[in-house]
Amino acid sequence: MIFLNRGIRRTERRLLRKYARQHGLAPNELLLIDTLVDFPNNSIMGLADILELNKSTVSTIAKQLINKHFVSQEVDPANHSRFQLNATAKGRQLAEGIYDAYLTELNTVFSLDQLDLNRIKDVLTIIHKRID
Repeated sequence: MIFLNRGIRRTERRLLRKYARQHGLAPNELLLIDTLVDFPNNSIMGLADILELNKSTVSTIAKQLINKHFVSQEVDPANHSRFQLNATAKGRQLAEGIYDAYLTELNTVFSLDQLDLNRIKDVLTIIHKRID
């Protein structure tokens, strides 16, 4: 079980780097987009807490993603000195594609059959719903 867990973590990291590169992004940029899909209307400080990165790093990444049209920025109606960040349609589409890529990569690394992949997809869906 420990071997499988390590293998999955390594696969996740490799997939993240590969998928990010395919879309002209750094891994942290992809993580920020994916986080905004799960936690919309977030602030720089909120994202920094979730991602466990410092505020200046998240701010720099967010500015880059705004310029690339993956993230939008609007004034927070509750606090006009702060901004809310959201994934754009382009950002959401990118984040959604990572799950299928993840299953494909797991299949390649672990030689899983379609039944295994469907079970993993079901588990990921359940986890995702419980997080919401």
